Amino acid sequence: MNPHRVQLLVSIRNRDEVLPALNGGCDILDLKEPLNGALGMVDEEILHSISDYFFEQPVNVPLSLALGELVEQKEKHITPTIPSEVTYLKMGLSETKQSDHWYSDWLNCRQRIEVTNQATFQWIAVAYADWKQARSIPPEYVLAAAIKSRCAGLLIDTYHKQGQSLLNCMCLEEIQRLVDRAQKYNLKIALAGSITSDHLESLSDISPDIIGIRGAACVGSQRTNQVQKLAVKTFRKELDRQYTFMESG
Repeated sequence: MNPHRVQLLVSIRNRDEVLPALNGGCDILDLKEPLNGALGMVDEEILHSISDYFFEQPVNVPLSLALGELVEQKEKHITPTIPSEVTYLKMGLSETKQSDHWYSDWLNCRQRIEVTNQATFQWIAVAYADWKQARSIPPEYVLAAAIKSRCAGLLIDTYHKQGQSLLNCMCLEEIQRLVDRAQKYNLKIALAGSITSDHLESLSDISPDIIGIRGAACVGSQRTNQVQKLAVKTFRKELDRQYTFMESG
């Protein structure tokens, strides 16, 4: 066990899932559409709906937004309008393995989004544990790029969501090395990838800042189902138990 408080990120797909996630005990809301892939971006209507919700009912937790994959953003002719409530942005690097200029493409895309929105965001680099299947850049290269480009953090996730979790794709020693190096450079480190409460004991000797869930937060543990308060609360309880978090004082 590793006694420190790990933040819980819950991925939501619409405004109806905000309250179940918050009331279940999440610390970060992450907006994405699971039907659109690992980091599927929601459509513009949902984005505006969430923005309106936050305006009407201010929420005291950060909001993260998934932008899909870099290759998808490059193909778009319209730069997305990002609500002012969003703190963190992230996009995946699948299908970049054969590219000699993925890093400059990544930086240019980030810059274009910030210039268009006249805002500065905290960027989270995404390393896929199943990077070979995703035809992505190896995780250690992504981390090096995150450090070089002053990202706020690194997310280690899985690209494929059918039947394999983070621990099926990457051993604990590999995860620990990435976590240690990221934290050495003051990057927040988040772990995700079909993580369930059953995985938490194995992960409890590692010290991530954040653990992200979607399937484990949903009815029947199905990532395309609705987020459920009880599911989030159950995961939160086990997360705190495994990391033996105790308030000081």
